[in-house]
Amino acid sequence: MAGVIVVGVGGDGSGVKAAHLAARVANLMGAALVLVFGYEAQALGPRGGVLEEEIAAVGSAALVPLKDALKAEHPQLDVSIELVHDRPVESLIRMADERRAELIVVGHGGNGPLKGALLGSITYEIVHRAPLPVLVVPEGDD
Repeated sequence: MAGVIVVGVGGDGSGVKAAHLAARVANLMGAALVLVFGYEAQALGPRGGVLEEEIAAVGSAALVPLKDALKAEHPQLDVSIELVHDRPVESLIRMADERRAELIVVGHGGNGPLKGALLGSITYEIVHRAPLPVLVVPEGDD
């Protein structure tokens, strides 16, 4: 096996196109693919509870069918799921480190610099903080 590729997937459907591209790349490389959903209910509040359980359920609901679809497209591909209780950027960096990944793949909705600056951008932050290569996949329909 050539290594590991980590891909970030959101509960809102973001990252699905990125996951499909990452699966094709992983399949060509003979690498394993790790689908990561990072979540944190409240950055300053108490941990645990019903809200975090619900957020984790959203992650599972997003990742399990995606994993099944990717396995159907690439039967030989080793695909795993990680629900990580931390901010999405921290989750991706930690999983990449723990799995000794060669690449992180994320989607980007193309919302523009102003919206990204106001709302924050996981894509922007991961590109600037990751200690390994990052592949950014446009989430548009084209």
